[in-house]
Amino acid sequence: MFFRMQFVYPEVLYALFALIIPIVVHLFHLRKFKRQEFTNITFLKNIELQTRQSAILKKWLILLLRLLVLGCLILAFAQPYFSNQKIKNTTPEVVIYIDNSFSMQALGPHGALLERSIQEVLNHLDEKLSVTILTNTKTYRNRTLKTLRNELLDIEYVAHQLDIKTVISKGKMLFSENISNPKYFIIISDFQQTNNAFENIKKDNDFRLFLIHKRPINTENNYIETVEISSHTNGYDIEIQANSNSNVQDSLTLSLYNNQTLLGKSIVLKNQNFKNTFSLPKSSLLTKGKLVLDDNNGLVFDDTYYFNIPKENKIKVMVVSDQKNTYLSRIFTDDEFLFSEQNINAVVYSELQNQDLLILDALDNISVAFITSVKDFLNKGGNVIIIPSSDENIDKYNSILSQNILQNKTVLSDQKITTIHFDHPIYKTVFETSIKNFQFPKVKKYIPLKSTSNVLLSLQNETPFLAHYGNAYVFSSNISSGDSNFIHSPLIVPTFYIIAKSSYQLPKTQYTIGLKNEIEINYNINTDEVLQMTNSEKSYIPLQNKQHSKLKITTEDLPEKAGHYALHYKSDTIQYLSYNFNRNESVLRYLNLEELFSDFRTDTIESSLNFIKSSVKIKSIWKWFVIFALVFLALEMLILKFFK
Repeated sequence: MFFRMQFVYPEVLYALFALIIPIVVHLFHLRKFKRQEFTNITFLKNIELQTRQSAILKKWLILLLRLLVLGCLILAFAQPYFSNQKIKNTTPEVVIYIDNSFSMQALGPHGALLERSIQEVLNHLDEKLSVTILTNTKTYRNRTLKTLRNELLDIEYVAHQLDIKTVISKGKMLFSENISNPKYFIIISDFQQTNNAFENIKKDNDFRLFLIHKRPINTENNYIETVEISSHTNGYDIEIQANSNSNVQDSLTLSLYNNQTLLGKSIVLKNQNFKNTFSLPKSSLLTKGKLVLDDNNGLVFDDTYYFNIPKENKIKVMVVSDQKNTYLSRIFTDDEFLFSEQNINAVVYSELQNQDLLILDALDNISVAFITSVKDFLNKGGNVIIIPSSDENIDKYNSILSQNILQNKTVLSDQKITTIHFDHPIYKTVFETSIKNFQFPKVKKYIPLKSTSNVLLSLQNETPFLAHYGNAYVFSSNISSGDSNFIHSPLIVPTFYIIAKSSYQLPKTQYTIGLKNEIEINYNINTDEVLQMTNSEKSYIPLQNKQHSKLKITTEDLPEKAGHYALHYKSDTIQYLSYNFNRNESVLRYLNLEELFSDFRTDTIESSLNFIKSSVKIKSIWKWFVIFALVFLALEMLILKFFK
């Protein structure tokens, strides 16, 4: 194997021309002798000859040593190294994955796992190697050690953790297609066992894989798992589920805050499954609620849980009919709904678009303009309940729905409404158990509906009586007339009430970072204007979609940090949104690499990087030239002192 010397800074070698200067000085520096007369100098001739020869030898030795000292120093500054001649025209490629998920907050023998891993990479990485660093959220391509010293120290913990298969797939994409370049992939992680399905990794001959398993010294962790808030007449109940994977932890201490104000403390006990409840009066709305767990040993990210109790906005419900409705106004009361009625012959079309729910109650006179307006309302995400009047308007109703939902002509047949589909979301929260002994309502005539899987109520002949099609709920019979006695059934109140409630999605008490969160806001802004989310550190413009009177906000990757965020339009704060990290990493369980990765070698960061250095045959020798320079300088001093 042939090696050749190369230089990191070959331009420094031009300084070797400076060696001419001491040569010129030595050659033209003629020493002047003082003349001294003697009576007889015969006996001094031999001594004089010997003295001149010694002086000439000393002069040339000193010149040589000084040239060697200067030459070695110049070569040292050029930083010479040996490399394998076989990889002369190749470039080693190194990709390093550093897991910066929250589980890397755990303490290892020398500090937090992530911080220690970064420091080890910086300490053992060769200055001449250009590497690519991959984390769960960022990629640093082709960086030198000098650049990485600043960038790696700014890496933050994130909630998004890549599974091992995704890590290898992304890392492989970062290598070039040059097959002659040696490729090395180092994975640094605690290899936590999460809920993600694990697949065995096969060996890839395109690159050399190193697995660095960082293990904490303590796998115990206490954390707040979930918080549920329920509303009742007198106030709110905050139900807390904490947890611990410690065998010796019998109790945990929790503190409840509104912003920075301490509202109370509580203890959750192991024998009560670490559950407890805070009760608050209705008047004490928490715009910036926070629960803090007293945990000194485990992870930090899951010790705080942010939430808020939002103000409940009233849902806008409008009934459009031929005559005044007598039963719906008693369902949609003023404490929860903004209920209004309009006659089909005097509709204010601009007001239709500002509703959350439209109820078309047995309309006979349906104009083209009304059809267009309701279709636009549906297309923008509005919800509609259709109560048909007669089979004469089937085509008009189907035109509103943009599909043939109402079919054929009216069927004259006495049928009971015998089937309640309890698994439908509308009825899921209404009935705790299936009802068997029930006085079922009846119909005398009905219009058959298109078959669908989203049926709420069915007739005894198994045809749909009330079915759900997209944003529309369609009855098969006119319940406002003698065609059915449904309005006298106990089913009418929960049916219309829950449909109206589902027409407007109330803001949640908290949202999870990394999941797709959809938030509906009753706030009207112009089409070209946007809302912003801000906290004390950052400001975001979330994805938003205007839907008639509502604004739909969608968040997923932003925000990046847990906490409270103000949703505001210009200087007007609309409401506060609370975000938390998911708790997937709170249970500290780890994969067994010896069993799962038997084809791969587990190493330390130091040994892996040293292996790469030796594989690419790069050996730095500038230190030897510094040593040689010092040795030659010492020899010169010895000659000057002892060589007379």
